[in-house]
Amino acid sequence: MLKLEAKNWTVQGNLLVSFYPPGPIDDDTWQDYCDTIASDRVLKVMATSIGAVEVDSRQRKMVNEALKTAPQVSVAVVTDEAIVRGLMTATAWLGRVDVKAFPWHKVAEAYRHLSPTGIGEKEALDLVDVIRRRVEARE
Repeated sequence: MLKLEAKNWTVQGNLLVSFYPPGPIDDDTWQDYCDTIASDRVLKVMATSIGAVEVDSRQRKMVNEALKTAPQVSVAVVTDEAIVRGLMTATAWLGRVDVKAFPWHKVAEAYRHLSPTGIGEKEALDLVDVIRRRVEARE
């Protein structure tokens, strides 16, 4: 189901900002996340995480389908997990998705890479912090 705001994400302008902590993501949350990405409202995704987020093969397939369904969506992944950044780079080389990975100290660069409309840089970076605090408070 399309959700412009949920515990782990918020959509402002054409940008979806999300944060996930380490560990698995439940199927209902992931389905809503993918449905929101696939909507015509979202053209840019800033996916942020701390630690190893566990996404199984079925969930990876779901997000790949969502990214194919949507108009050309650009994705910036922000994490300090080097292996995840490497996987995102490899995915981009395959040419299926416009995705680029950034370490946390370059989160502003991730915003500039996406160049979303309807939300300024400061507002987007503040939103990353708000969502992260919201998620971590409910852990």
